[in-house]
Amino acid sequence: MKEEPPEDFRKILEKVARQKRSILSVFRDFCKLTACVLAAQTREDEYLEVAKSYHKDDLKRFSEALASLVDEMQNTPFTDLLGTYYTEIGSKADISARGEFFTPKPVCSAMARMLIDVDQVKEEGRSITVNDPACGSGGIPLAVAERFAPGDVDLLRVTCQDISEHSCDMCYINMTMWGIPAKIIWGDSLRMTVENMWCSIHWFRVGEHFRERFQTVRRLMEGLPQETSSSETNPEKVLISGIEERSQSSFDF
Repeated sequence: MKEEPPEDFRKILEKVARQKRSILSVFRDFCKLTACVLAAQTREDEYLEVAKSYHKDDLKRFSEALASLVDEMQNTPFTDLLGTYYTEIGSKADISARGEFFTPKPVCSAMARMLIDVDQVKEEGRSITVNDPACGSGGIPLAVAERFAPGDVDLLRVTCQDISEHSCDMCYINMTMWGIPAKIIWGDSLRMTVENMWCSIHWFRVGEHFRERFQTVRRLMEGLPQETSSSETNPEKVLISGIEERSQSSFDF
């Protein structure tokens, strides 16, 4: 007997929305819950805050929607399904008012081809950084990663930032699902403010957090005085002194 394909994740979410919520709010909550699940128990408080407003049956439907999303993503590699659906269910007036304009995939693919010489990067075998200061749901980083797939996605170090928390959740899901080492920043790129930050599990998998810590310590040591008195020749004492003189925010990874 042929196994039936899972129900479309959109239809499942619409069933949840029929109870008493708008489809837009249900989709946002679905993305928040999914992002928290993928964060390997580092966003439990966020998960519980959203989950407590839903019935047990609704949470089960969310898990079914996630299974359906994963199945569809496998059939459409590196495609931004979440951003596309978000654009469909949000009114044009609301999206324009929020200044949200999601770049179509053909444009993202063209930009990826123009910006990076993939063959050269692969030949050198050294990681490269990709920064998208207005990432939305991550369409451009996805297009870049698609060019490195299947075996060289680990050469990417992606930093994505957006002023919309919901966009950051969608981007986090996309980056994590496709194995992209990425740091997602919720903040205003123009005002240089940061509300929160999350790293995909692949960021840790490739050891990028260790490299960042090493770079931070190296910058601190480079800023230490070159000459010290005989009473301050202990390297550990000098390093601690230098650290204490600097903002503690330097260690927020």
